[in-house]
Parts: sequence; structure tokens; C-alpha cells
Amino acid sequence: MIKMKLKVHQGIILDASREGWDSGATTFGTVFYDEADRRYYFFYTGASPHWSQASIGIATSQDGLIFRRRDDVNPIIDLKNLKLKEAVTPVVFQIKNNFFMVFSGKKLSGGGRRIFIAYSGDLFGPWRFIKQLIKPECPWEGNDIDLGPSAVKLNENEILIYYSNVSNKPLFGPGYWFRTLGILKLRINSPKDVEAYRFDKNPLKHLNGPKGSWNESLFCPGYFKLGSSHYLLPAASTYSIGFPYEQYIGLIEDSSPYFLKPTKISILIDGPKEKEKIIPDVESEIALDTPCPIIKNDELWLYYAAMDRSRRIWKTALSIYSLEV
Repeated sequence: MIKMKLKVHQGIILDASREGWDSGATTFGTVFYDEADRRYYFFYTGASPHWSQASIGIATSQDGLIFRRRDDVNPIIDLKNLKLKEAVTPVVFQIKNNFFMVFSGKKLSGGGRRIFIAYSGDLFGPWRFIKQLIKPECPWEGNDIDLGPSAVKLNENEILIYYSNVSNKPLFGPGYWFRTLGILKLRINSPKDVEAYRFDKNPLKHLNGPKGSWNESLFCPGYFKLGSSHYLLPAASTYSIGFPYEQYIGLIEDSSPYFLKPTKISILIDGPKEKEKIIPDVESEIALDTPCPIIKNDELWLYYAAMDRSRRIWKTALSIYSLEV
């Protein structure tokens, strides 16, 4: 069992731009560490004010603390060319000589969020569209599906991606906004040969707590492995209490990346109690989302989306924990 102790809430490490395509949000992303050039690449969701449009950008860092946007290539997903209204929540991983990006998005032609995949020979792009992987079809998926920021590499060409529903279909909802998790398995033989399968035990509702609990709803989880143990870090919310919702980041431990028999489910970040340490001038409840973990020198560096609900601009925060197995 892992022992984890908070070292510091670093706070906001990537703010929204003052103007332009990512002035309404700079967050909901994944951090990819490239061992070849020892650089951190942060693929993030950028949105205009009021979310009239959203796409994916890239920022880089040498130390994981100070990130600089690459405005010469941003945004890296061409919405017009792909006939998309938005592209959000990227997950980036490498297979052989190619990088792959799985992301959620909406088509210009309408419909809810579904999941797509693109690839590139370079992290800066150009990113080439492959295809749509899945769209909401199962009752629990509602009208929209979204992604967690982590990919689990099972072997040379098989990947697990964690995703979640965003909204409920009225006939299948509990009477309030309820979110839960699913697993998508990818088999990638080449950029032209990609298969996607839903896990047959979706959704993972056994990870949700009862109504009114901190983990009543779970969404957009990160993932890491230490030793033989697997850890899932979902964002969590008690939507049933009404606005402003109380939100958290959880820690779930299991001996398997499928998380069917968790040995521990606990709170890692308590939003209501720790909000002033993350956003010192916070005026309302803090919103938390998309926790992305990086293991670095026996520490967990956790990047996540944070927003003061009174200001409604999503930013990226970092908290650092010491680890002991």
C-alpha cells in the first residue's frame, strides 16, 4: 500500500491567456514526458470565453513547473478541416515511432461529444486525423462522453483509456446529475489499423459512493502504477446537493488496471477544505477536474483543472506529494 503525503500545493501553473482562442480556459489536459529530449509536453484544452469554441494546444517545460505555450503551432487540432465544433480532453501516448492522441469532441453536424483519435510523428504535429472511435450509445453514457488524461499500456500495441459520461438520459438518471466511469481498450497495429472495444463490465458504478457522498459522481480519472499496484485518480462531485457543487480528487487502489475489486477508495484533494491553498483568492467553491499524475523522483506531481466558480475560468494547477511504497 502506498503512503502519500502532501508536500505543497504549487497552485496555478498555467493561466488562461489574456485574449484569443484559449482566454476562457487553459486546462483539461495531459502531461507527456519525452525521455529523448527530457522535456514535458502539456496538451491542454483551450477555449474562448463562454466556450463558443474549444480546441487543443501545447505548452512545454524543462522542469515541469514553468510551461510556455507554443503559439507558433497552437491550436494543434484544425477544427475547420475536421468539421468539428470542439476538441477537448486529449490523451497522448507513443507506440513505436508514432504518437497518438485520443480526444473528445463534437461534430459541426450536431450530436454530443464522442471520442476520436489522431496521430503524428512529432509531438508538435501536424496531427493527422484517423477516425472516430466511439460515440454515446449505451444508456449510461447519456448524450456525451469525455476522457481522463491517462493511457495504460498493456503491451506493445494495446492501450486502456478511461472515460466517463457527462450527462444522463432522463430515463436512466437518478434524478440529479450523475457521472460514472468506463474503460475503452484500443488495439493499434498501425495508424491505419486501429480497433476500439468497450470493456464488458462498463460502467464501473461500484466505484461511486452513495448519494451525498464525496464520490457520488466520478469522472475524467488519471492513472499511475507503483510496484504491483494500480491507482486511479478520479475527479469527484456531489452534484445532488446543488450549486455550488463540492468537488474532490480521489485515490483508488487495486491490483488490476480494471479496478473491479478496489482495496482502497479515499480522498486525495478535499476541494472545500483545501481550495484557498490552490487558489488563494478563491471567492466561491472550487471546481476540480482531469487529474493527470506524473511520477518524478519518488514524488507524485499531480496536474489538474481548477476553477473558482465565481470567476468561471478554468486554469491548470499542480500539487506535489511524497511517495513511499
